[in-house]
Formats: sequence, C-alpha cells, structure tokens
Amino acid sequence: MNHQFVGVQCEFTTACLECGDDVSAVGGQALVSSRLEWSIETACPACGPIVSCGRQDIPAGLRERLLADLSHGPATLQIALGESDSRAVVMKVIRASLGVDLAAAKAMPAALQSGRHTGTLPEVEQLASALRAVGIGAQVSPK
Repeated sequence: MNHQFVGVQCEFTTACLECGDDVSAVGGQALVSSRLEWSIETACPACGPIVSCGRQDIPAGLRERLLADLSHGPATLQIALGESDSRAVVMKVIRASLGVDLAAAKAMPAALQSGRHTGTLPEVEQLASALRAVGIGAQVSPK
C-alpha cells in the first residue's frame, strides 16, 4: 500500500463560520495514501477554533488560494510517452483519475507531454502516481 503524503497550505483571512467576523485561517490540501484531502482551520476570538475538512472535492475558493499562493503556486506534470506507450492507456488513467469525459481526456495527453498540465501539488502528484502505476513516465515540478 502506498503511504505517500504530499501537501500544501496557505494562510488567509475569511469569515468565521459561526459569527461572520473576519478571522485568520490556514487552508490546505494533501495527498494521503493516494486520496486527496483538504482542510480549513480558523481561530475566532469569540467562537474558538473551527475546522472544516473533506476528501476529494476541494472548495473552489481554497483551491484558487492555493494556486495563487506565491510560496508554492501551481505544480506542473509532464509525461514522456515511449514508442510502446499507448495514448489510450493515458486517456483511461485520466478519465478514471479526473472524472472527465472522453473529449477532455483526448485533449490531455498533448498537454501532459508538453508540460502544460497544472494544478495543486497534491492533484498533480495524484495523477502522476496513477500514470506511473501503468508504466508511464511522469515528472512533477513544483513551482
């Protein structure tokens, strides 16, 4: 079993979920044993600490903050397809990993080969791990 952990986090100000006051928050996303997880922790002086967390679908606002954060920003994934490697295998992994339709999956191998596929580091590493598991060379480059 793969016990890999890859994570990113950033600090920001948001509204307290209880009282609505502006509070400091730390939000992050991690790849834990091949599964994406996210969390947002706030510390409100009036309400105390509040933690929100989940798996897979990260809140859009948190994902945007992680991608925009200057300390890490988006990561890039590039694959190297050999003569015996199949685009069909790559598309199958893409569809299974990202849940995209066939049209989107058909367009992605070219972006992956040219290193134009980006995302949060945990997202990119999750796809890279799935590609490596079927024998496709995948290189992740953090910002």
